[in-house]
Parts: sequence; C-alpha cells; structure tokens
Amino acid sequence: MFDSEFNPKGWSLLDEQLAVSGLEMNLFGVIAAVGSVVGGVMGASQASKNNATARSNQKKQEEFNKKTAKLTNEYNDKLDAADVANYEAMREYSHETSLQNWQRGGEIQDYQYLGKLKEYEKSIGISRDQLDLNVTSAGQAIQSEEAAVDDMFLQQQFQRESSLAALKGAYTEGNLNRREQGVTMLGIESKQRLGTASINNSIDQLMKEGSFAKTNALVEGLINEGRAAMGQAGKSKAKRQQSASAALHRGLMALETELTGKRKAAGIQLAELSAETSLAKTGVGLNLERIQNSIDAAEADAEYNNRVMTANMKSFISQTERNIKDIQLRKQVADINVRESTMIKPERLSYDRVPELPPEREFVERMEAIPGFVPQAAQQSVWAPLIQGITGGASQAWQMGQS
Repeated sequence: MFDSEFNPKGWSLLDEQLAVSGLEMNLFGVIAAVGSVVGGVMGASQASKNNATARSNQKKQEEFNKKTAKLTNEYNDKLDAADVANYEAMREYSHETSLQNWQRGGEIQDYQYLGKLKEYEKSIGISRDQLDLNVTSAGQAIQSEEAAVDDMFLQQQFQRESSLAALKGAYTEGNLNRREQGVTMLGIESKQRLGTASINNSIDQLMKEGSFAKTNALVEGLINEGRAAMGQAGKSKAKRQQSASAALHRGLMALETELTGKRKAAGIQLAELSAETSLAKTGVGLNLERIQNSIDAAEADAEYNNRVMTANMKSFISQTERNIKDIQLRKQVADINVRESTMIKPERLSYDRVPELPPEREFVERMEAIPGFVPQAAQQSVWAPLIQGITGGASQAWQMGQS
C-alpha cells in the first residue's frame, strides 16, 4: 500500500483507511456481541451470589440483634438493682451525714454564743473601766483648773501685797519728805525770824548809836558854840559861832545820812531775807506738792493695779468656768462614745430542726429491650443480566448484518 505511487485522482489514503476500518468494525461487532452474551451470563451468576450473601447477612443480623437484646436486658437488670442499692446506701449515708452536721452545727453555735458572751462581758468591763477613767480624767482636769484659779489668786495676793507695800512705802516716804520739808520750813521760818530779829536789832543799835551820836554831836556842837561864844566879840565870834553851828548841822546831817543809809541797807537786808524766805517757802511748797503728787500717783497706780488684777481675776475665773464646762462636755461625749461602742448582749439562736429521711424514691425499671427490626434482604434478578446480554449480542449482530 505504501509502495504505490501517489495519485491524487486515483486511490486515496482515506479510501484505504475506510476499507480497513470496515473490516475491523465487523470483527469488533462479533467480539462485542459475544462479550455481551458472556457478560449477561456472568451478571446472572453474580446476582445469584449476591442474593445468597444478602440472605446470609440478614440471618446473621437477626441472630446478632437477639443476642444484643438479651445482653442489654441482663445489663439493665443489673443497673436497676445497682440503682436501688446505691440509692438506699446514699440515702442512709446522707441522713447520717446530716445528723452529724446538725450535731456539729449545734456545737459550733454553742461555742460561738459562748465566745460572744465572753466578748460582751469583756466589752462591758472595758466600758466600765473607760467610764471610770473618764470620771477620773475629768476630775483631774477640773482640779487643775481650780488649782490654776488658786495659783492666780495667790499670785494676785502677792501682787496686791506688793502694790500695797509700794503704796505704804510711798506714804512713808511722803510723810518723811513732808516732815523733812516741815523741818526745812521751820528752819526757814527760824532763819527768817532770827534774820529779822538780827536786822531789827541792828536797826535798833543803829538808832541807838545814831541817837547817841546825834546827842554827842549836839553836845559837841553846843560845846563848840559855847566856846565860840566865850571868845572875843566881833565878827570872828559870829563867824566862829556860825562855823560851829554849821559844823554841828553838817555833823548832824552826815550822821542822819549815815543812819539813813544803814537803815536802807538794813531794809534791803530785811527785804532780801523776806525774798529768800519766800523763795524757800515756795520751794518747800513745791516739794510738798511733788510729795503729794507722788502719793496721789502711787494711790492711782495702786488703784489701777487693783482694777487690772480684779478684771484679770474675773476674766480668769470666767475662762476657767468655760474650761470646766468644756471638760464636762468632752466627758459626756466620751461617755456616749463608750456606751455606743459597747457590744450589745448576744441572743441565743434556736437550733435547726433534726434532719429527717427524705421521701423514698420511686424507681421505674428500664424497658425490656427487644431485637431490632432487620429488613428482608434485597434480591437481585438473575435473568435480567442474561436477557440484557443476549439482547445486546443480538443487537450487535444485526448491526453487523446491516453494514
């Protein structure tokens, strides 16, 4: 076929392939027909085997279900018996445990109640002691305040005594100074009297001496005039008489002038003595006024100090009264806090009810197991594969005849 010359208008490769294909198709059709029949026979044989296997499996499943139901019922019977036994045992155990717990709970309740009673008694004792301490503390605080008032009173007593002593000292010093000024005044007055007496005596002496001098001068003048008169008469006599008379007159005038000057000097001394005495008395008066002022100032200071001490004492007493009220108030607050913090007396609680057995349980036995339903084994048709194979083979043969 391959050695022929290629001719496009003659035999072609397609025609050659179609010719070969027709032969092959005839061969394949025969084989397919025979195979179809053989397949049908084999299918029928396999269907028969499958049916036998299905019937065997059905029988085995039925036997297994019966055995399983029997074992299940036996197991359920044991479970029912175990449930009843366990329930009875647990019911008895629970009841015993409840009784023991109830007894133990009563013991614990009694113990707690006794403990609270002890705490209550201890709290009462502590509160009682604290209240006593509050009384003692308040009493000591009030005593301290009263002692402070006593100390203040004693201090003011000493201050009053000191002020009174100072006033007495001022009085004593003033009296001494007054007496001293009185002595000074007596000395001034004595000096004035003595000075006045001395000046008056001097004046009297001067007057006496002047009188004596005048008398002597007059006598001497008369003697001189007498002498002049006893001389020779004439102008010289008259001149001598006039001269003697003039000398007498001059002597008397000089003596009068001298006496007048001495009297003036004595008057001036007397005036000076009076002025000095007046100044000295004025100084004494000023000193007496200063002494009185000192006494008045000492009295004013003593009165002022007395008022200040009295006011301080009143203020201190008022503050002490307020402090005592505050102490009493703090004590009341402390007492209230103590009473509020005191435990309330505990009360005994009633015991719980005695545990009882609960109602018995109603048991229901488990349902008896029965063998499970096993459906009938499915059966395959033995003739259907055979008929199908024969029909297929005939169809293949007919197709080959047509080709």
